[in-house]
Amino acid sequence: MKNNNRKIKKEKKPYLLTVLLFIFSIYLFLSVISFYFFNGDIKEKNFCGVIGYYLSEFFLKAFGLLSFPIIFVLFLTGFAISFKKREYKNKLIKITIFTLSFSLIILQYFTLTLGRIDYYLSGINWELSNLLVSFFGIVGSYILIIGIFLILIIVLTGEKFISFLKFFLFQFNKLIRWIIKNFKKFTIIKSESSKIKIEEVPKVKEAEKIIIGEIKEEDKILERKKREKILIRDEFQREFLSLLTSPKEEQGKDEKELKEEAETLLNKLKEFDITGNIVSYVTGPVITRFEFQPAPGIKIQKIESLADDLALSLKAERIRILAPIPGKSAVGIEIPNKKRRIVYLKEVLASQAFQSSSGALTFALGETITGEPYFADLREMPHILIAGTTGSGKSVCINSIISSIIFHSDYHDVRFLTIDPKQLELPIYDPIPHLLSPTTIDPKMAIEQLDRIILIMEERYGEFARLGVRDIEGFNQKAKELSLPKKPYIVVIIDELADLMLRAPVEIEQKITRLAQMSRAVGIHLILATQRPSVDVITGLIKANFPCRIAFQVASKTDSRTILDMNGAESLLGKGDMLFLPPGKGDPIRLHGAFISVEETKRIVNLWTKKYLEELLSPFFDNPEEKAEEIFKKEALDILINKEKASIEEERKKISKIVGEEVLENLLAIPYHQPLSEEEMIEKKKEKKMEGKLRELDEFFFEAAKIVFVAREASVSMLQRKLDIGWARAGRIIDQLEQAGIVGPFVGSKSRRVLVETEEELNKILNSLRENWK
Repeated sequence: MKNNNRKIKKEKKPYLLTVLLFIFSIYLFLSVISFYFFNGDIKEKNFCGVIGYYLSEFFLKAFGLLSFPIIFVLFLTGFAISFKKREYKNKLIKITIFTLSFSLIILQYFTLTLGRIDYYLSGINWELSNLLVSFFGIVGSYILIIGIFLILIIVLTGEKFISFLKFFLFQFNKLIRWIIKNFKKFTIIKSESSKIKIEEVPKVKEAEKIIIGEIKEEDKILERKKREKILIRDEFQREFLSLLTSPKEEQGKDEKELKEEAETLLNKLKEFDITGNIVSYVTGPVITRFEFQPAPGIKIQKIESLADDLALSLKAERIRILAPIPGKSAVGIEIPNKKRRIVYLKEVLASQAFQSSSGALTFALGETITGEPYFADLREMPHILIAGTTGSGKSVCINSIISSIIFHSDYHDVRFLTIDPKQLELPIYDPIPHLLSPTTIDPKMAIEQLDRIILIMEERYGEFARLGVRDIEGFNQKAKELSLPKKPYIVVIIDELADLMLRAPVEIEQKITRLAQMSRAVGIHLILATQRPSVDVITGLIKANFPCRIAFQVASKTDSRTILDMNGAESLLGKGDMLFLPPGKGDPIRLHGAFISVEETKRIVNLWTKKYLEELLSPFFDNPEEKAEEIFKKEALDILINKEKASIEEERKKISKIVGEEVLENLLAIPYHQPLSEEEMIEKKKEKKMEGKLRELDEFFFEAAKIVFVAREASVSMLQRKLDIGWARAGRIIDQLEQAGIVGPFVGSKSRRVLVETEEELNKILNSLRENWK
């Protein structure tokens, strides 16, 4: 009982002291107020009597006007000693310090400015003022007082004041820039009558500027042409953006809806004995992420297993749980918005951040979960692996990548090699000049195209070694000094890898792996996409060389682990919702892919094709724009892209009516997609190599060539039967046909493909071989 009584007494003491401090501070406040009211002359009229009069006189003589903040501090102290929680005490201590210091600084200002006025500015305040003035002077005292005040604010408020100061300086800087921008073109000129006139200064052309020093006339012309090209490029980009769909203004979730969702989420978690708090939330165009901080002792695995239960209670399609959020002590619960906003490609391309990026291979991906534009550079990756089910957004993502690159890169900077066994998505890009050749739609030809890129890679390595450079950037820099043509980047895009792996898995895997391992330095990059992310398609060897991956919605956790080495892609929402794994990072970033429709893609392709056609027709016509427009209207472009159609009379008549037969012959004589300089060197080496081998042609070679052309396939057994020769001799003839470019390479047990399409082409090859053979 004694112990209990002691406890009770101890608890009563703070409350008694609180009441005493309240009474004393109120009494003192009324005393000081009445002292001022009667100017300190009449003791009997003081509100608190004689004691109140002498008490207020003592305080005012000792502290002056600082008495009021001291009374306020006494009042607050009464609260402070009653609270048990430390956080409340800390807040009251901060308020007390701030009140005293702020009051002291204000009083110092009046004291230094007005001087001493009886009781109002007397006591400690006056003595402190004299001390400051004697040591620092009046101006120095002001600087010291303001400095102490700012330091005090920073100490008490922490980062909040720094953030406010940064915001203020940013807005002030913005205002100054606006003033300079609007008044820069005006100059003030004083007239003879001393009146001020504002006249607009005419813009000075770059070519008319005064240049100090001696500069050659050729350099001036080159510089002027360079500036004109940049200007035209800006106009082209504006026209490019005008062809894309503009985003619609849509309202996101309001605070009320978010609070309701958060409350429902917490209640549902409590049903499973999971308690905690929602620390914050992030809302974007497609999802809202709630950051849930579980109470101590709750396992993360327990929260992860509740994804389906939470989706049921919130009436959501799918919920993804990120446990934990990288770098935070919270679990992310990502809930889809009821009204999703489509992220259009134009939003990302028109953003300031994207337009200021200088990389030739910079491409747009979409927006983050907070709604900020996101883009990446293919040079840093250096290859991308894309996987997802049908309709999840793979093809749209590839279209966004291609459109982003051709938005700011010319065909002299970037070239594409496209392989699309599905024959649906990539052939639409055939008319643009960025392609190395029309899209390969035959899986048998894919191996030849990959061999072609490997030969270009090897040729580039040889050139780099001769010049003593390590990569494509170093070569282009040195080529500029030596006036050599620069090397464009090459991007190989395969839209359906699974189809190729089914046909020739060993050859395709070997060639892709070799390119992925060696091609980065010479500016060759790979983008592989598949809707079947299984281990027989995305093998361990391919995955090891593709650190950068994009996962769209997949069917199961197994597929997600195959592409990302972790779960998560099975919980995505589809329609561009993706997990992007940058190289060198262990955790993927959730993005909402940028959307570009087929109609927009066609408009972009037409824009680039018209520009390229004008370039091709400019040597022959003064008005190439009109001719290019007419070719487009009559849809007579295919004959230029695919030379095999050159023999079709209807196609020839269409375009010959527009440009004339002579110009058409000139256009057909040159390749539509310009070959690389490396390919010309490869062809010369092949010709020299063949000269020695073709002199030893088999006597049955020419007959064998006609046999395989008619049969449209070539195999050793077929030649053995038709020509009645042995196996070894038939094999040598097949090798000679391959060297001559009549049949394709070896593809396992299958027959070789005949590359020659027309009899005219075959006769041309055979006639040239007969001359060399003789």
